[in-house]
Amino acid sequence: MAETDLIRENIISAARERFRHYGYPKTTIAEVAGDCTMSAGNIYRFFKGKIDIAVEIAQRESLRSVEVVEAVMECPYRTSRQRLEEIVFADLRYTFHLLENRPKVLELAQIVVRERPQFQIESFRRERRAFQRILREGQASGEFTIDNLPQTTIAAQSATLKYRYAQLFTNQTLGELERELANVLTLIMRGLIHRKDGKLVPPTEIPGEIAEQQMPTDF
Repeated sequence: MAETDLIRENIISAARERFRHYGYPKTTIAEVAGDCTMSAGNIYRFFKGKIDIAVEIAQRESLRSVEVVEAVMECPYRTSRQRLEEIVFADLRYTFHLLENRPKVLELAQIVVRERPQFQIESFRRERRAFQRILREGQASGEFTIDNLPQTTIAAQSATLKYRYAQLFTNQTLGELERELANVLTLIMRGLIHRKDGKLVPPTEIPGEIAEQQMPTDF
């Protein structure tokens, strides 16, 4: 690792510890610099401000969430329905556990979303690509009946948006959110799947935990 990269990583690590224990508002650039045994001026050579360090930390966690989703998507012997349901449950569980009982982390997430809305937009775009891939594959196999793929992708993502970083929207427990999500996904699947026998598509079942969903987090 180049020296500049190492310094950058040290700054991020020091800031992460400060944010975790004292919170974003109470952390100063001078304190982070002191933890890195450098001057505050040196910090600004790598980051324009404190919020930019916070965004970098949030982006890394967002990418880890993507890794969890991709691991679920690559599981063999899954129907398109199973893949779509499991990635939403995996995302809910991963992001819920990330923020669970960590008020300082939740505070940081709220600040990043408010101060850097582009971060959330890019995160939504990554998630939307995963949705679209699964819906496209389900459409190609005949499992899903879809008239307009882009519109269906947006609708499916919008309907499940609450379940990504759920604590930003609600104080419900994970169990309550999972049961609610199962009902939402049942409605989605009944709109996507048309049974020839005319019977209702079976309701969504809450999947068991998958090893990849328990990935450790730096925060």
